[in-house]
Amino acid sequence: MKEKNMHRVLIPIDSQNAESWSYALAYAEKMIEPRQNSANVVLLVHTKNQIRSTGLSSHIGSPQVKILNSGKPLTLPSGAQLQLKTLKTLGYTLRDTIVIAFYADDKLLQVVDDHKELAGVIAIPDLPGDADLWVARWAPIVHGQVTKPATKLISDPVVENALLAITKMVNLSTGIGHPRDKEYANENLRILKTKGHSLDPDVLRSWAIQNGWRSSDANDLAILAKKIWGLKNNPSLSKIYNWRERYVSWSG
Repeated sequence: MKEKNMHRVLIPIDSQNAESWSYALAYAEKMIEPRQNSANVVLLVHTKNQIRSTGLSSHIGSPQVKILNSGKPLTLPSGAQLQLKTLKTLGYTLRDTIVIAFYADDKLLQVVDDHKELAGVIAIPDLPGDADLWVARWAPIVHGQVTKPATKLISDPVVENALLAITKMVNLSTGIGHPRDKEYANENLRILKTKGHSLDPDVLRSWAIQNGWRSSDANDLAILAKKIWGLKNNPSLSKIYNWRERYVSWSG
């Protein structure tokens, strides 16, 4: 579920508007305050080219862009250090780090979601709708809008209970990479399909990430679900051990 100490903000302003960067920095500084200026800030983009030849370069300013491109940090007014990272250079340990995800889309934000130890995430989409799945997944603060309560991604309790059973069974460090875990997930999804339940693979992916799965493993689970719900006929359950008992346990 949502981490207790992680703040998430969406800035739905045209990324070509310089205010998008100004607001991102302002939110970052606000997140830094209670941490006594000890947090680091990362500007995350897909590739370095996005800071060299896009509107972001003019937002930040040429001298500052040169510093960031050289790999050196910029010192923010709070004293915190701002560094440039890309999908290839983000690294693995980002404790107490605030990520400004510029030109954010689902691919970029899935990578960010793999870092459970972040202090905060500020997303600025390139195009409207690019961060919709992330917003549905986490119900972040949306700049300029009234905060809305989070809605359940999966409203069918039977489906959610079946997915929770998978989540408890599999090793979340490998997802469904182990044949035994994949078979268990496959069986549960086939039971749901045959019993008439629906499941959107994109929603499943978001639900899995929200519930502790790594994004790549959540993608694998979504692909498996897409395959099963794409079958013309319902799968046979005759070879699945205690499928009736499983289904009853999810329905209770």
